[in-house]
This record gives sequence, C-alpha cells and structure tokens, in this order.
Amino acid sequence: MRGATTKVLLALASAVSLCVAAGPAAAAPCFRYTERLTLSGKLVVKTYPGIPNYESVAQGDAPETVLVLLLPKPICMEANKADTSGLDEAVSGVRAVQLAATSKELGVTPGRAVRVSGNVFAAHTGHHHTPLVMSEVRVEEAR
Repeated sequence: MRGATTKVLLALASAVSLCVAAGPAAAAPCFRYTERLTLSGKLVVKTYPGIPNYESVAQGDAPETVLVLLLPKPICMEANKADTSGLDEAVSGVRAVQLAATSKELGVTPGRAVRVSGNVFAAHTGHHHTPLVMSEVRVEEAR
C-alpha cells in the first residue's frame, strides 16, 4: 500500500511541476478603449435601482431599465494611459456590458443573440450598472 501511495504522490508532484513550468493558459488579449469594439452575446433587459440611493427598488429607489449584452466569456480592457480623466482604467472579468440605447432605437427585440459594435467606456456614474458601457451602438442579429 505504501508503494502505491508514493507512486500517486510522485505522479501528482510531476503533474504540478508540468503545470507550473507551462505557466497559466494564454488569455485572450484585452481590448482598448480607443478602438470601436464588436461583441457577441445575448441581449437582455435588466432593471436596476436608481435615484435617490441606487440600492433597492423595493425600498423606494426609482427603477432604471437598461439593455445589457450578456457575454459568453469574460472580457477585459487595457488601461488607457493617455486618458487624463482617470476613467479609462483596466477592467477584467466583464461578463455584461450596458448599452447606451433602447431596444426601440436599435430596432431589436431583447432575448436574442446579437452582435453589437460601439465605443466602450468604463462605468463612472450611478446610472452605469455594469463595469463597461457601450455608446454609439449598432446591433445586428447573430448568425
């Protein structure tokens, strides 16, 4: 029994060594704030708490209903070093992007898979409910 345990432990140590030597899996490069992005995902309508406290619609905050693109994989944004406002910070693990448009303006029905293009900026007010917000939005049905 002792020999089998030793073999298992040696195999595990070898596997761990291989993983450490190989390094982390190559991640997809981050997007840049200075480029127009095209993202694919599911378009949904979400309601968040708004004024006055941005905490709870049930406790009296006004509801803010927005379009959100749910992404199948998280994305990240590189910090924009040229940005003097400090708003274009590095962001990672983003799974949802708020769209600065209505479904009527875009001519699309929520609940569908879509491709969205636009300019992205980091959330910086209480009305921005996801880490990133997309403006100048164009939407097409996903193929």
